[in-house]
Amino acid sequence: MIIKEEHISEAEKLLINGAKFDSEERVPFIKNLNSCDLLAVPGSGKTTALLAKLYCISKNLPFQDGSGILVLSHTNAAVDEIENILKKFCPIIFEYPNFVGTVQSFVNKFLANQACFEKYGTYIRNNDDDLICKKIVSKIGNNSKLFYFINRLLRHNENIEDIISSVRYGKNSFTSDRFNKKKLSFTSESGKILKKIFDELRNNGDMFYCDSFELADSYLEKYLLIKEILHHRFKYVFIDEMQDLEKFQIDIIDKIFLGEGSTTVIQRIGDINQSIYNSGKKVKVEADWQPRNQLYLKGSNRLTPEIANIVNSFTLDRQLDEEGNPRFIVNGLRQLDVAINPYMILFDNQTIGVLENKFKELIRDYSLQETKEAEKYGFKIIGWSAKWDDDEDHDGKLRLENIFETYRKESKGSKETFDSLSRYLQLFDHDKTTLEAARKAVLNSLIHVLRIENKTYKTKIRGRDVLRDYSKNEMIKYIHNSDNNCNYDFFKKGVYGWSFELATRRKYEEVYESLKAFINGKFSEWFGFSISNKTVSFLGDSFEQLLQSDDNQSENTSDNSIKLDIGTVHSAKGQTHCATMYVETAYQRPTYESEKIVKRDSNPMLLQEHKCTGSYDRQALKMMYVGFSRPTHLLCFACLKDNAPLDQIANYKSVGWEVIDLTEMN
Repeated sequence: MIIKEEHISEAEKLLINGAKFDSEERVPFIKNLNSCDLLAVPGSGKTTALLAKLYCISKNLPFQDGSGILVLSHTNAAVDEIENILKKFCPIIFEYPNFVGTVQSFVNKFLANQACFEKYGTYIRNNDDDLICKKIVSKIGNNSKLFYFINRLLRHNENIEDIISSVRYGKNSFTSDRFNKKKLSFTSESGKILKKIFDELRNNGDMFYCDSFELADSYLEKYLLIKEILHHRFKYVFIDEMQDLEKFQIDIIDKIFLGEGSTTVIQRIGDINQSIYNSGKKVKVEADWQPRNQLYLKGSNRLTPEIANIVNSFTLDRQLDEEGNPRFIVNGLRQLDVAINPYMILFDNQTIGVLENKFKELIRDYSLQETKEAEKYGFKIIGWSAKWDDDEDHDGKLRLENIFETYRKESKGSKETFDSLSRYLQLFDHDKTTLEAARKAVLNSLIHVLRIENKTYKTKIRGRDVLRDYSKNEMIKYIHNSDNNCNYDFFKKGVYGWSFELATRRKYEEVYESLKAFINGKFSEWFGFSISNKTVSFLGDSFEQLLQSDDNQSENTSDNSIKLDIGTVHSAKGQTHCATMYVETAYQRPTYESEKIVKRDSNPMLLQEHKCTGSYDRQALKMMYVGFSRPTHLLCFACLKDNAPLDQIANYKSVGWEVIDLTEMN
């Protein structure tokens, strides 16, 4: 197969409005059909280059040997982006024998589901770490002895979910001293109970993310022919956002497609310096991805030279060559009519209330609200640390919730399980144009109650009775077919009414009161349970308002013409903004980012080579790299004045920072 120039030209018209892919970096990658890794700087258009390659390959489909291509990414959102752009131009990519999906969905579809059925008599029903942890915590709470032992293991700022997650992902094995000293191992009485809980969930099809990969691995070992089948099925494998994959995900892909006899071409694409996710929910210091046969995209179409110079100095892994020269360099290609230097805004506890308005003032000064990028991408304030735990003593240190009164960490539609009814009814996906998301939120809240109350239904698997947690379908089926005085028409009408009021009228509190009454009344009667203290806590004493309803809409500042979104750096990863304000926040010690990254004779903010060696220091460097690389026009760094010594201000200005001291503007 050869990538033709005419197909590249077609891709340019469809994907980049007729502009040209550069002949130095992007065109060579698009034409490259050998196994390689593409390391791309922020805003380089790496996904667009991949889409162009896929478009060109689609012109050669179907392959004569009956094989296809496999396109994988880390998140559903990234997969949706690929599908939304390409499906109308080349639908054949989304048809058999090709497959486009997440690594998780690929592993489940081709390996883990079959392995799960063979081992547990059920297919995978839930693949959600947060949900599984909540189920385990609920079951632990029903055993006072185990609950006591687990609580003795908790360290400062930990909760039971942390223990469960760390055990499952191998960070605190039950054979470690930490557990043995407390007499909690899988051979102890309490350890056996916990192991039984893990096993019960697996028998129900409830799996941690990594469980799928362990099942898949064992299935590959048992049925060696599967590797050969997958080799023939997929001639080319493309993996986007490679930096976010963890070792157990990388290993299974390599195990399938690498090795003797394999002719599959594997191309992996990402930015190794943006690997800030992992299963333990901590910032990943070192990416599990080890690049091979590297190609590079160094030019950023998003960043201006002024911003790129700063971002480049925060690069953790520069991919040094044999002579010690960096191969990974962030070059800003965007040219503005009037160049905008990055801004350093100094603040203290007394001036935190001024930050939003100062950011808006700078946006107005450069008329950014009138740009097409403002309309397309918007403006965002981001920070590393969002909220303090309820029992955490923060001693006056600042996180987003302390700086911005209107901030709420939960994002609409970002997840499906919450710890309160109020959150279920407000934090669903409001971008959906139908009642689907609101209906799903209502039904999920009812399922949550059934799980709290340990309500299950009986089914037969391979001739044996098995108790299963209710799914939405099984709950509805029970109500529809039950003899327990259930009124299906009443329920159906209620769900429709609640969904309609949520999705179209934003009547959150009214729906909350109505649904809460239903749960306390008919719902508990239908399913035969008395409301426990846990359900009382889930329902809450009163409605907790997180979002404004339509009839009470108000902006959080006096300037309604510029809307600011506020969120974490993690939530902003992969986004583009017209203007970004990165606000330093407190996390571990040293506390704030500027305290972590500045070393003797080394300050990345002064464009100096970093000397960050400690874990938290390197985490801070990566978070700032990700956060600083979001904007197309304006970058602001809000820094506590105490962390920016006065004798350094002139140095900051000399390398291009504009410095504004809010503490002196009375």
